[in-house]
Amino acid sequence: MSFLTQNGRSKDVQDGTERHIYGELKYESDGGAIIKVKGTDSEDEEAIVMNIGGANFKLKKDHDAEVFLLASSSDTTLKMAVLTIPHDKQRRWPEGEGGIQHPTDDEFSLHFSDKLAHLTKNKFAVGEKGEFEVKGDAVYIRAKKVIIDGELVVNQVVKTPSVVRGNEPPPGFEGNKQEAKKSSGGGSSQTEMDFGNAE
Repeated sequence: MSFLTQNGRSKDVQDGTERHIYGELKYESDGGAIIKVKGTDSEDEEAIVMNIGGANFKLKKDHDAEVFLLASSSDTTLKMAVLTIPHDKQRRWPEGEGGIQHPTDDEFSLHFSDKLAHLTKNKFAVGEKGEFEVKGDAVYIRAKKVIIDGELVVNQVVKTPSVVRGNEPPPGFEGNKQEAKKSSGGGSSQTEMDFGNAE
């Protein structure tokens, strides 16, 4: 890392992006990840892995995937790594759709469209102890209580050691929402005014 002041460095960074091949990723004891990349025309390098949006992955050592190193400032010796899913494993998202995919399986994804959010394979679990799990054509609910607010239809057999009459509605639910839009009011936004008044 350079200890020069910003003014002492070159502000016009050229070739700030480098293309490399995945080598080996390791997690540091104090947090974060370091990746060793195989250079194309240079020696192998190590860099800190950028965690973008909380989504990340770890591949097998010497996997055939690209890693891009970015100069994190005008000090070009301080670099950050951006990992990419191997080209032949990238999901082909239809226009207007997207989501998150398994890093080496383009058929396994959380796929968003206007119709639904679709987990494309029937093997997933929710909760620390797998409180809700789908495994093939079986569904497991490992919970002390399940409340159904409506009609329960069973097309085959019901197995239960006991049946007790009762009525208990589920508690209210409020899902996550976007931050409210800011009204423009026909004038300049606060951000624009702040920048406009900056000296």
